[in-house]
Amino acid sequence: MIENPTAETEEYDELEEEYPEPPRDVLIDGPELFPGDTGTLPLKLRQALIRLLRGPYLDANSSDNVYNTVVDNQEQLRVRLSELFLELVVDEDHKVALLRPVEMAEPHTTALQRQREMTREETLLLLRMRLVLDRHSGTGNEATIARQDIIDVLEQYVDPQAHDAKGVEDLADAAIRKLVTERRLLLPTELDDVWVISNALPLALPYEHIGDIITYMNSLTEAPAEPDAPENADTDAALNDGEEPA
Repeated sequence: MIENPTAETEEYDELEEEYPEPPRDVLIDGPELFPGDTGTLPLKLRQALIRLLRGPYLDANSSDNVYNTVVDNQEQLRVRLSELFLELVVDEDHKVALLRPVEMAEPHTTALQRQREMTREETLLLLRMRLVLDRHSGTGNEATIARQDIIDVLEQYVDPQAHDAKGVEDLADAAIRKLVTERRLLLPTELDDVWVISNALPLALPYEHIGDIITYMNSLTEAPAEPDAPENADTDAALNDGEEPA
């Protein structure tokens, strides 16, 4: 028997006319923000969601108050983020929020946010910054680090045969640019060569015990890596730079 697709289409059209799509309930779904909008979050929450996805983190010092919007609407945002295999992490003590990929081994669950691999020197620098930040915890003073401090740290760990003094300075400046502009873990101050260490760093490097940081630093220095080699994957996964996927 040959089916008549035209008859099926006409029957579907008749059903659609008899039972049309219900109109958007503005009280429940909110106003339509653009033609064909099927979303239900208000504009303010959608903007906050975009900011979270853009990364690398939100803090309470931002002028647009997005951090407070996220804190006040965590449950709604968590529902949307779970669909993307992302977890919302909020540290209300340090007043920062960021996204972290959930741990799943299933195919196609890789987070949309791409991670930029770090060199051995960058990893060591971030670990040292974490130690500095923890030393300032509870003092009421901001933890700062100067360009010369960063150079001094790198000089302890780089191979002198691979990098002269100028090479170490270049490594330091490259790391500073990345931490300021991409990861935003160094925040500008009134001084050109001094930066505040962001309170988001403990979330990016979630060590519970300071001794674990020192142990990990020692493990990196015992076996020098090749120049510009990718570093520890766990550290990279935590430090999201918000880069768009290729």
